[in-house]
Amino acid sequence: MSVSLLISETLDGAALSDALAGGGTGLDLGSCTDNSYAPIVSKAANTGRQDLFLSHNSVVDPITSLKMYMAVYSGTYGGADSAADNYTDLKGMGNSSGSSKNNADGNSYGYWVDMRAIVTDANQFDKATYPTKVLIFGDSTTDGIDLASAFPIPTDAMVYNNTGTETAASAAVSGKIGKAGDTVLGDAAHIRMRIYLAAAHVEGGIWQNDFVWSFSYTA
Repeated sequence: MSVSLLISETLDGAALSDALAGGGTGLDLGSCTDNSYAPIVSKAANTGRQDLFLSHNSVVDPITSLKMYMAVYSGTYGGADSAADNYTDLKGMGNSSGSSKNNADGNSYGYWVDMRAIVTDANQFDKATYPTKVLIFGDSTTDGIDLASAFPIPTDAMVYNNTGTETAASAAVSGKIGKAGDTVLGDAAHIRMRIYLAAAHVEGGIWQNDFVWSFSYTA
């Protein structure tokens, strides 16, 4: 039996379907300005993020070893430079990033993910306090940039829909998502994402890249 991974913007929602430059659909994080982040609501209040919920269509067994990494854009490139250059630049941005959750000092840079599903807006993306839960693609020149360095999805991300309320799984396992309705393992993983630009960022235009998800399934 083959199993498919579903990525949506809401718990139990439809698959990502934003129109992309160059054609096709996926995820559009919108516009980001220097010295800030996107998606953004209020920098001062640390609000705004892209929620991603991951689930699968197996009705019997869980998926395991779920992880993610950044890669060169594989679609028809519609950006301002090239897919390969975007990937290289994004890795460098992550490597030079500071750790300000709302980019208050203008030194935060690149793609960040907060692997904690249930956290207040004020505390989200707090890498300085939670360095193993808030991760940056390209950090240390190596993190999250290929399969070997992919970020495992931890227990903090595992949730289920409790009659409309997102609820933490009761006995979550890292990298493991249960079948629909599983309250023990959880039946979805919820991560938060942002793109940050430092105050000194100078290159504009549309940027594109892939995020690749790897998992195992044994019936």
